[in-house]
Amino acid sequence: MRIASPSRLVTMSRTDKEARLKDFIGDAIASRAKSPMGEICVTLFVRNPDSPVARALHGAWSEGRTETGRFLILMGDTNTDEPAAPSVLDIADAEFRVLADPSFAPAHEQLTVGPTHVWIGDCLRRDPTKRDAFEIYHPNDATSSVFAVASFEKLWSRGRTLKLPRAEPLPPEIIAAQADDQYVLPLNPRH
Repeated sequence: MRIASPSRLVTMSRTDKEARLKDFIGDAIASRAKSPMGEICVTLFVRNPDSPVARALHGAWSEGRTETGRFLILMGDTNTDEPAAPSVLDIADAEFRVLADPSFAPAHEQLTVGPTHVWIGDCLRRDPTKRDAFEIYHPNDATSSVFAVASFEKLWSRGRTLKLPRAEPLPPEIIAAQADDQYVLPLNPRH
């Protein structure tokens, strides 16, 4: 017996996907704000900071949609196409780890927002700049969230801590005054 399957996969552009994910994050935070519970926990497992879900989380954070909470971000690698561009690495007080083991390439990207909202997307080996064909949203689904968080915690324990400098940027004239070379340029503190 054959099971009928859809005749075509639904794809969407990267910007549409990021906007939809940003709305999903905002809705999860808004629904959580109505309850008397404490701070919200956001977990994210992505290929790299260029991933659409990583960009969406950074966008939601920079717009103030995720003002309070704990952020645990696990990445396959930290390489980006645009190192100077704003990214998920800019989220203040987030905890970062890197899971560079190539055996996890078939794993799927995953986002959990609070105890009930889960998003699962393409696997880590898929290029995030291409049109994505796979994503599942689980809003208000505590059962899916329990399994997603358990999976994330196992991956998190295998990652190595990524320390990012959190110092305030120094003005260029102070950097130049402290340097022996008069032509020194300030470096991007994230890289």
